[in-house]
Amino acid sequence: MLKIKNRIAEYITSISIFVKIYGMFFAVIFLITALSIVVVRFSTSETLSYQLDERVKSIGSDVAARSADLMLTNNIYAMQKLVYDTVAHYKDIEYVFILDENGKVIVHTYGNDRPSMELIHINTVDSLVDNHLVMIETEKGFIRDVAVPIVKGLGGTVRVGLRSDFLDEALISVTSKIILTMVIVLALLIFIVLFVTRVIVYPIKQLVELTKKASRGDFTHRIFTYPKDEIGKLTQSFNKMLSDLEKADVEKEEYYNQIISRNRELKLLNSISANITSVIELREVLLQFVTNLVNELSLNSAVIEVKLVDSLETFYYSGSNCPLDEFELITDERQRVCTCKDGTKKHFNKFPLLVKEQKIGEVNICSSQELDPYSVKILTSIGNQLSVTIENIQLWLEVKQKEKIRLMLLEKIMTVQEEERKRIARELHDETSHSISSIILGLKVLQESSNEEVKQKEIDHLRELAHHTLEEVHELAWQLRPSILDKFGLKVAIERYVEEYSKKYPVDFDLIFNGIDTDRIRPDMETAIFRIIQEALTNILKYANAKSVSVIIMKNSHMISVIIEDDGIGFNVESVLNKDPSKYNLGIRGMQERVSILGGTLNIESETGEGTAVMVKLPLTDGGGELLDDQNYAS
Repeated sequence: MLKIKNRIAEYITSISIFVKIYGMFFAVIFLITALSIVVVRFSTSETLSYQLDERVKSIGSDVAARSADLMLTNNIYAMQKLVYDTVAHYKDIEYVFILDENGKVIVHTYGNDRPSMELIHINTVDSLVDNHLVMIETEKGFIRDVAVPIVKGLGGTVRVGLRSDFLDEALISVTSKIILTMVIVLALLIFIVLFVTRVIVYPIKQLVELTKKASRGDFTHRIFTYPKDEIGKLTQSFNKMLSDLEKADVEKEEYYNQIISRNRELKLLNSISANITSVIELREVLLQFVTNLVNELSLNSAVIEVKLVDSLETFYYSGSNCPLDEFELITDERQRVCTCKDGTKKHFNKFPLLVKEQKIGEVNICSSQELDPYSVKILTSIGNQLSVTIENIQLWLEVKQKEKIRLMLLEKIMTVQEEERKRIARELHDETSHSISSIILGLKVLQESSNEEVKQKEIDHLRELAHHTLEEVHELAWQLRPSILDKFGLKVAIERYVEEYSKKYPVDFDLIFNGIDTDRIRPDMETAIFRIIQEALTNILKYANAKSVSVIIMKNSHMISVIIEDDGIGFNVESVLNKDPSKYNLGIRGMQERVSILGGTLNIESETGEGTAVMVKLPLTDGGGELLDDQNYAS
């Protein structure tokens, strides 16, 4: 029993609220209508029954009054005519007959038949009362039978039978009208109920639909028209809740996209953040990276063009939906589209690769859809990281090159020092030592000689020999480091060096000085400029076969410039500088090193058969420098 009750309760509670509200309204309306019909029918039936009772009594009294004289005169014909006229006049009269004082039928309306004895005796009336009414049930329905005494106290009775079909017809008619009226009223009420129910239920229905959408994760819909009652307040609260959920969902989606974006970015960045120590490794990494780039970001194709060492290299990868062969990437930057091998148009994007604000390459992207902000952010970060990676490998190669140059310069310095020691030892042994020995021998001869003329001649010879020996010692000291540079400055030192140079080699010199006539510069800079000019003149002597040389030194408030030009045979600057450090370019590397330490720049311009120009610019402010790349010191 409890299970049945629970099932019934569960069934009722599972019914839609709309059905419940409609059911309650319709049940109430139907109940009111049914009760109204019953009450009205009952009331109408009572009223009509009373009216019929009074009517049949009135007809009976009328017939009794009109038949009193006729009965006294025993005018049977007139009484017969009276009863027929009464039946003819009143359509619902079933019968009329008159009884004498003995209860015998005098006249009747049965024609050839006569009233039955049962009918005659079913209703009797005392002569002293006005009438007596009884209800008789016949095959034709209920008949109201009234017995009215003709003359009170003398005998004789008028019997009138009135059928109830009029009442039934009246009740049916009234009931029909009531039902019709009730149907109209019911229809009107149903319309009103539907309207009222819609006013009440529609906001609830909207809320239900909205909750269904919200349960599916759609928080974008709202209810903008709602009442100001409790349902309206609930709707406002639900709208606010949806706004909060939508905001939270957007934030969650953004956070999720950020995580996905960050994961992709980290994965791609990780693929190029390895410890790369050679160009070969960098090529392998870039080839794998461009493949990962297309796969991770769902691109059609990607092409990376980057300058490695001295050549522009291309790394590309194409997806199956956009096959590309090398150099088949056709782009139109004005329309920002790229054309695949099959002729389809794709969205085109370009991301530059910059090192120290100089473009070293670019990443070209083809995609079916316009790149979203997250992909643009990823590609921008990747471009920056790729630039840093390439810069790092360049710096690494440069450091290795510098280290190699440093070791070779150190080796050259040690070799030069050793050769210089040998040369000095040789010159001291061959010339200075011989001269001193000659002086000692001459002094001994002078000591033993007694001839004044011979002594004077020997003294002159010894004086000349001592002077020559002193010049040899000065020459050795000058070659080690010109003391004149420390005493009198750069201008005098260069003039003296060029003078000595001109004595040994048949070259025309043109010296131009501007700004260093009276002002001295830092000793380290003077030494560097002197050694650079010394190295340049040495190279001209060894390789240039020049006829004339110009040395120009100009100084202003913040910079000093040095230019050494010759009209020699020239050389290919790039081919010499791009070679590994060797005896053929070690002098130039040393010049670069000196300029770099002082934070300056060294440019070399030369063409075969056109001579050579070495240009040095050194800042006069304090600070270091670095070894510049080829494009900064050669053109």
